[in-house]
Amino acid sequence: MNGFTLKLIALTAMIIDHIGHVFFDYGVTYTILRTIGRLAFPIYCFLLVEGYHHTRNVMKYLMRLGIFAAVSEVPFDLCFEGVVWSPGHQNVFITLFMSIAMLVVLVRVRELILKLLVIASFCILAQQIHCDYRYIGILMVLFYECFREIPLMKFFSQALCNIKFSTLLQNAGVFALIPIGLYNGKRGPSMKYFFYAAYPVHLLIIYFTAKYRGIY
Repeated sequence: MNGFTLKLIALTAMIIDHIGHVFFDYGVTYTILRTIGRLAFPIYCFLLVEGYHHTRNVMKYLMRLGIFAAVSEVPFDLCFEGVVWSPGHQNVFITLFMSIAMLVVLVRVRELILKLLVIASFCILAQQIHCDYRYIGILMVLFYECFREIPLMKFFSQALCNIKFSTLLQNAGVFALIPIGLYNGKRGPSMKYFFYAAYPVHLLIIYFTAKYRGIY
C-alpha cells in the first residue's frame, strides 16, 4: 500500500469512529463502529513520521499542523460537546503538532538526560491539556521515529501503546499494524490539503447533522 491508500483507510476509519461516537449509544453498533475507528490514529502517527522524514521544510510542516490544530478546535468541540469551546479535550491535530515539535527539539539536543526531559515535558503537557490520546499519542509518534528502521521493535512498541489503554475497544488499534506493515514506501497521489481539510469539515458535517436530529 502507498501512503495515499493508508490515508484513505485512516480517514474512513476516523469518520466511522466519529459517527459511532456521536450518533449511537453504547451497544453493538456503537462498539463495531468505534472498534473500526481504532485503526485511524496509529496509521496517522505512522504517516506523520513518514511525512517528517520526507518533507522539504520541517518548519512549514509544523506550521501546517499548527494552523489546522487551531482551525479544527471549534469544529472538534462542536462535534463532541455541542459547544464552541470546551477545555476538557483537545483535537488530534494538537497531538500531532506537539509530536512533531518534540521531534524537532530532540534532534537539536545531544545529551541523553536532556532528551528524556524533553520527552517527559511533552508527555506531561499532552496529559495536562487533555489533547487526543494524551501522552500515549506522543509516545506512539516517538516510537515510530525511534524504531523506523527496526520493524520488529516498531510493531512491538505500537502494540504496547495500544494495549496500554487497557480497554478492549482501544486494543483493536493493534490491527492498524496490518495495513502499516503493507506500506510500500511510496507516496502515491498527494492531495495533502484534502486530508488536512477533511478533519474539520467532517466534524462540522457531523455536528450540523446531529443538531438537525436534535442530539444537540
